[in-house]
Amino acid sequence: MKKIISVLLIALFMSACASKATWDNMSEETIAAWKAQGVEAALANEYTDNAITPEKYGEWKALKITDSETIIAWNESKFSADAAKNWMSGGFTLDEAVENRAKGLSPVKKEEKAEPAAAE
Repeated sequence: MKKIISVLLIALFMSACASKATWDNMSEETIAAWKAQGVEAALANEYTDNAITPEKYGEWKALKITDSETIIAWNESKFSADAAKNWMSGGFTLDEAVENRAKGLSPVKKEEKAEPAAAE
């Protein structure tokens, strides 16, 4: 029984070590750039896998867009950080932005319904 538990513990330990994200696939310069942006190895690898460089991430971060899912989705749809911010500021979802951009439109803020003026 002890042998089975030992084998299981070793297997668990090895799988945990194997799944830990590392900087192994990046140059020292790239690692330093990601670290300068405050991005850890796992997220840096995810961004790299989605064609986002530290410099490109810096553009998103400068616009206060730091959610990785948002950045990856908008980048995947070929929006720059500036363009995405404009569409988002206009209240558009990614799907709406893609649809409207395909029509040749640019983002404008969605109109909010005006409150009726109060009678005095």
